[in-house]
This record gives sequence, structure tokens and C-alpha cells, in this order.
Amino acid sequence: MLRSLVLVLLLANAGFYAWSHGWLNDVIGIRPDAQREPQRLKRQVNADQLTVVGASSAAPAPPSSSSSAPPNQVDPASSAPGTEASAGRTICVEAGPFTATEQPQVEATLKPVLAANSWTTDTVAVPGVWLTYMGPYTDTDMLARKLTELRRIRGLNFEEIKTPTNLAPGLSLGRYGRLEDANAALNTLKLRGIRTARVVTLRPAMEVQVVRVAQADINTQVALSALRLPQGKSFAACRP
Repeated sequence: MLRSLVLVLLLANAGFYAWSHGWLNDVIGIRPDAQREPQRLKRQVNADQLTVVGASSAAPAPPSSSSSAPPNQVDPASSAPGTEASAGRTICVEAGPFTATEQPQVEATLKPVLAANSWTTDTVAVPGVWLTYMGPYTDTDMLARKLTELRRIRGLNFEEIKTPTNLAPGLSLGRYGRLEDANAALNTLKLRGIRTARVVTLRPAMEVQVVRVAQADINTQVALSALRLPQGKSFAACRP
């Protein structure tokens, strides 16, 4: 009995040895290295295009110690206004308008800062403004009575004047860009029974000056922003 058991074990070991080395592939049809789950092969897509990458190349490269900026963040030093790229950029700036009496002061202020041919002066015509006007009324009761009288006249437009101080408080019955139009409107008001109205000049027609620097770099812009110009005016981007 013991001899039979030993013989069976020897035959089993010999058979396993022969199968594991592939000697019995054609006999029993089962390979020792065969895939035990063949359904996985059917699920693969373009398996022939896969490339095995070593563990050392798959690991992401550590960030360089020479830069402390986090990913996807622009380095401030490369976009700061004082960089060489921005320093070479120029824009057009202008200041004004200034009256004829203010212009000499403006020119004296600009000469120490700007080169002689780097700025120009443009003359702009400003139309005047005239009012058909009633007042001024220092007595508030008188002003209230005039307002009541004017409201009774149909189709009459008017507004209360609070500035300038020499005309306040008063009443404007119309604003005009030409003196001739203001005088014609006054005659119409008199025909409607308004006898105390008159024409006054709110702003005379004049010519003013606008100073323009066509190509101002960053250093010029900074220098111009520090200047003190008449009426607190300053340089700004040129209007189109």
C-alpha cells in the first residue's frame, strides 16, 4: 500500500514537471502560461499601441528651486509697469483747456520738464452762452411771487439760477449760443407780457488752448502728473 502511494506521488510530480515546462501542450491543450481570464483581452482597445513607461519617467518633475511662483501664475517681475517693454511704450496725453491769461503760466511750467519740440498747443473756439434772465432776487418773497406769475403763462419754460453768484438767485427763461437768438427771444417774451426780463452773458465766446504731448513715455507721464497747472487741471489721455 505504501509503495503504491509513493509511486502515485512520483508520477504526479513527473507529470506536473512536464506540464510546467510545456512538454504536454499538444497533449492536454492547456498551457501553463495561458491567460486565465480571456474576457479581459476582448475589452482591450488598441492594445498594440500601448507603450510601457518606466517608473522613473512617469513621475512628475519637481518644480525648479530657482522660481518660487506657483503654477499658472504670472511672475510680477515680467509684467510690472517698470519693465523695459512698458518703459518704451508711449501714449498721447493732453491738458486744458486754458485761457489766454493762463497759457503763459502753463508754458513756463512745462519748459523745465519737456523738450522744446515734444509738445504742441491747439487753439479751440468755445461758443458763448447768453440767457434771457430775470433777477437777481434778494427777497425770497419776491422770488416766490415771480415763480407764481411765470407758472400761470402757458408753454413757458424757465429754471432757477443758483450759479454764478452774481446771478443767484434768479430765473432763466432760455439759454442761447448766439446773442442774436437771445435778443429775438427777449422780444417774444415782452410780447407775452414779461417786461422785467433782460439778456445777460453767462459765458462770453472765447478761444482756449489745449496742451498736447503726442508721445509721452512712462517717465514723462510721471513727471507731468506732478506738475501744478492752473485751476488744478492735469494731463489725461488724448480724446479721439
